[in-house]
Amino acid sequence: MKPNFKDRKPAIAGSRSFFPVKHFVILISVLLLFVAWYATRLVVAVLPEQGKPFAFATYPGDEWRISLTHSVEKTAWDDYFLVQGVNSLTMTHTRFSSLGWGYPYAPSEGKLTRTADGRFNLEMNRPYKELALRISEQAMPHLIHGADDYDLIKLYGQGTAVKIKIQYRYAYWWENYF
Repeated sequence: MKPNFKDRKPAIAGSRSFFPVKHFVILISVLLLFVAWYATRLVVAVLPEQGKPFAFATYPGDEWRISLTHSVEKTAWDDYFLVQGVNSLTMTHTRFSSLGWGYPYAPSEGKLTRTADGRFNLEMNRPYKELALRISEQAMPHLIHGADDYDLIKLYGQGTAVKIKIQYRYAYWWENYF
């Protein structure tokens, strides 16, 4: 096999480039496109008034929920949210274990049905730009997305106000790290 001497330059022209220019431009272009694509993915951003924020990746049509214990009835309560886009999510339905104090029951609240496991399901389809909640040890709120379970009490502690919203990843980075 003969060596390739075509790209050799005279010594007075300087050192030979490791990458030919066209390969370098292609590599940088591919990297920039990947970063742009990654930065414009949606995230569910959990933004506490104090403490470190976190986010997880999502997409339009994705569902996640907040699971908690009702403060008076001490029964399980789950609010389900559907991601629509940036600053747009919909509370599709709520599931709870019993009818009691502070539970929705009026027809204007939504369509109430009973599930096979004996729980109640209230379809509501309420749009939100963001959610605001205060963390309480009595409620023990968890944010659940797929197999991931985020215990908000362990993350932020009693009484912390938290905002939850849908953002582009770059906006989340900009707000929290720059």
